[in-house]
Order: sequence, then C-alpha cells, then structure tokens
Amino acid sequence: MKRGHVCSRCMKKFESESALKFHIKAKHRSYYFGRFVAPWIALIAVFLITGVYVAPYVAQPQQTQTTTLDKNSLLNMYLKGNEQVSMHIHASLRVLVDGEEIKVPANIGIAADGRMRVIHTHDETGLIHVESPVWMDFTLGDFLAIWGKTISDECFDNYCGKVRVTVNAAEVKDPLNIILRDGDEIIIAISTK
Repeated sequence: MKRGHVCSRCMKKFESESALKFHIKAKHRSYYFGRFVAPWIALIAVFLITGVYVAPYVAQPQQTQTTTLDKNSLLNMYLKGNEQVSMHIHASLRVLVDGEEIKVPANIGIAADGRMRVIHTHDETGLIHVESPVWMDFTLGDFLAIWGKTISDECFDNYCGKVRVTVNAAEVKDPLNIILRDGDEIIIAISTK
C-alpha cells in the first residue's frame, strides 16, 4: 500500500487516492469542505468580485471624437472606417410618382473613396442605413438633405401635385420630422394628375 493513502485525521489506510477522498468526504465533512470545497468557492468569489469592479470599465463605450459633436456636424462628416458604431438601424423608403416607383439611388451619403456618412444607402432597394457612433434621432429630413431632395405639401423634388407620406401605412403630416426607426416602411406618393 502506498504511503500517500492514509487519512491524516484518523490514520486509516486506503488503497487509492479516490477511496481516501471518499472517506474524508463521508467521515470528516468539515475537513473535506475546508480542504477541497472552500478553495473553489474562494476562487469563484475572487473572479466575481473582480468582474463587478472591472466590468464597468470594459463595458463602457469608447469615447470617440464624434460623441461631442452636435447633430449637424455629425450629419456632415464622413465616419472613419474603424469608427465604433453604437447605433445601427435600417428603414425602407419608396417613392411613387403617379403609382410608378422611382428608385432611391445607391450610394447616397457614400463618397467615391468609400467613406460613409451616418445616413446612407448601399443599393437601389430603398433601404436607408443609419450607422452612428452615438444614439440620436435622425429624421427623413436629414436623409433627404444628404440626398439633395426637398419635400413639401405640393412637391417632392421636381414632382409636384398632391404629396402623401406614410410610415407603416399611417399618414404623416410633417414628413421632414419623421424619425427613422428600425424596420419602418416610409412611402412618399406624389400624384401629379
């Protein structure tokens, strides 16, 4: 029998380490707890306490240059490719003139070198992307300004007549102030006849 398989509490001998451990657990509970369980509890407690103090620093969003900008400055600048994005939503826009769809162009708000503004499109599907380093209410008016289009009760860009704007099928009277929200479906319908 190996020398290492003796209970230090009662000097009883065992054939294996596992038999000794089972004996200690059954006959000497407080010793077993202090020797085998308490160190694990202490280690877990250290990790939890450390996590409570470290988590706020790790989870805190990185401060970027744009966090101090006002909305107009943010709308007019091009974001860096590595800019941290904390807001990323998509709204869809359709423009109908006398029932015929006018495509929303690709690359609105995207420079020739690939730099993007906070509000932009990638393709002609009408999907408006809002990718911002700060959470803020961006509006349809903001997007139209980047696109270079105007809207009023009588005209959308060069198309004049009756202009009707809906968001998720509900008519809106002040289209410039429609807040772009994730999943919204915006339709600008112009009847020139």
